[in-house]
Amino acid sequence: MRRILIWIGINFDVLIALVLAVIISALDIAGIAPDGAVSNATVATLAVLAFVMLRSRMRAESAEGSVESAIEATNRKLDLLPALLQENSAVRLTKGEEFKRFLADARMDTDRWIFKGSTGAYVRAVTLPECVENARLGRKALIVRLEILDPADTRLCHRFVRLHQSLATRADSPERSWTMDGTRRELYATIIAACWHQQRYELLDIEIGFSSVVSTFRYELSSRYLFISQRGPDFPATVLTGDTLALDCWGTELHASLQQARTLYVKQAKDVLLSDSATAEEVRALFSRLDMSLPQEYTDGDVEEIVNMALGASDPYQQAARWG
Repeated sequence: MRRILIWIGINFDVLIALVLAVIISALDIAGIAPDGAVSNATVATLAVLAFVMLRSRMRAESAEGSVESAIEATNRKLDLLPALLQENSAVRLTKGEEFKRFLADARMDTDRWIFKGSTGAYVRAVTLPECVENARLGRKALIVRLEILDPADTRLCHRFVRLHQSLATRADSPERSWTMDGTRRELYATIIAACWHQQRYELLDIEIGFSSVVSTFRYELSSRYLFISQRGPDFPATVLTGDTLALDCWGTELHASLQQARTLYVKQAKDVLLSDSATAEEVRALFSRLDMSLPQEYTDGDVEEIVNMALGASDPYQQAARWG
């Protein structure tokens, strides 16, 4: 009944015209109504029909205008959609200065840094010192997990060098000058830097695992960001942020990977003190306590060079250097 009443309300004027037409036709057929009355009623009916047609046309034009306005508004929103998606997206591609700004922002307030890569050159030169300093200023605990290549596995270091040399695109690419021993020294430097920082900040919890697999990718996870990158800031990197579930899933993956790596028990060397400028003797004692031995051919000068790489290296992204 309600639907019928609504329909009658919408089509009331049409019903009037129809009723008038039926009544006039009936009266005319019966010969009851005079000719003047029939003519007048006919004119009135035509007037009602004209009004109905005019109103229908106005409604159609109004609806057409509304549709056009809606289409224009939708087109404007579609034009803005790519920018909005890029701004609010949980996953994006970045490179260059923007990539470095993301890294800097991730280091500002994180309580963890999980790294899986090759030599960890950028981590030891920039990430670790800054994260430790920011944690110290806030008097907060900091968790650091590093999964790097095993410096004792010379075949693995050779494989790492060959892979990246084969991927070099220019004759003067930095990778062309890489060597197995240079890679091994980078790894020893990362280990020294980890132990050095642990001794100087009691709230730093750091672990190192040795991977047996060479990869072209590097993964870095902070409390708010995940970075998946390759060779330096000039190569596109994937940045994931905002999606807590995705970050947790990647955290689980990196944890599982580290659990399968050979563990270096960094904490067992906490009592082997390293001075601000660690000496060759201190470093040898450190590796002895870690149940690792430096290559016999390394002189004290070689060890001091590695110490300088560990504690005095500049940002590798500012120079043609190894980005492991």
